Amino acid sequence: GVVGYLMYGESLKSQVTLNLPSRNLSSSIAIYTTLINPFTKFALLVTPIAEAIEDTLHVGKNKAVSVSVRTSLVVSTTIVALLVPYFAYAVALTGSFLSGTATMLLPCICYLKIRSRTCRKVGFEQVVCVGIIVVGVGLVVVGTSSSLKQIIQSL
Repeated sequence: GVVGYLMYGESLKSQVTLNLPSRNLSSSIAIYTTLINPFTKFALLVTPIAEAIEDTLHVGKNKAVSVSVRTSLVVSTTIVALLVPYFAYAVALTGSFLSGTATMLLPCICYLKIRSRTCRKVGFEQVVCVGIIVVGVGLVVVGTSSSLKQIIQSL
């Protein structure tokens, strides 16, 4: 965000792709690459949910049921995203709080906890982990408060 602000100044837009020059091949490649990312992540997210539903229904390897379950999940998610007001802000809130916690804070905290049992001296790894925790807490707080601010402004 800081680098984007330094590059674009007051005209900085919240979505990175909106700041790119239009009708430029490299910009088009960046935008399409950005569009592909959610599609691949969504498939990874839906697969365990679909498999759990299929196991609950005891359908085994029935291809038609599998396709219908997965299609129903995608359609129902799309309907919820379109009909629930401020859904994007709610997703941003959970993403900023939970993703930052799960990807930065918890691994470092768990590592430090395990490491403290085996080694008492403070080394480079521990200092880096504490640095990541400090930065992570800052990012989680800023992201969560920013998301809450957007939700409150939209009400």
